[in-house]
Amino acid sequence: MTSARDPRRSRRVLRLIAVERTLRGLVLAGAGVYLVGHVNADYGRLAERVMRAVELDPHRPFLHHVVLRLHNLRAHQLLAAGIVAIAYGALELVEGVGLWLDQLWAEYLTAIATSLLIPLELYELARAPSIWKAGGLAINVAIVAYLVYLLRRRTMRR
Repeated sequence: MTSARDPRRSRRVLRLIAVERTLRGLVLAGAGVYLVGHVNADYGRLAERVMRAVELDPHRPFLHHVVLRLHNLRAHQLLAAGIVAIAYGALELVEGVGLWLDQLWAEYLTAIATSLLIPLELYELARAPSIWKAGGLAINVAIVAYLVYLLRRRTMRR
């Protein structure tokens, strides 16, 4: 069996992906823990305070719509979102640590997990286009393409 350590390939890109996954995992897990611990909070009121603190008018149409949606969130919705965020954050952390430690299984896991979300990202981009969604999709497609290239190159050398 070929080791995940391949001196001919650059580790920089995998390390960059590992850092990105680890940071995203920490943010998601932290947000999930916060949501689970604060299921009865009024996130609409919190959003209004944050908007005023950064000098945004929460009564502008788009911002008002966001505030209203946040006011209407229920405890069971917040609990479900928190649990999903914790689970997804844990997956991202496992991917990040595995890639940092140069583990072959982490390359497969990252390629598979990331590629499974691309159809959802395409749907979201088509439904409500934004530069952020397009950028996130482009990054994830590039990550999958790069990992598939590395994994294919390794299997062809066998």
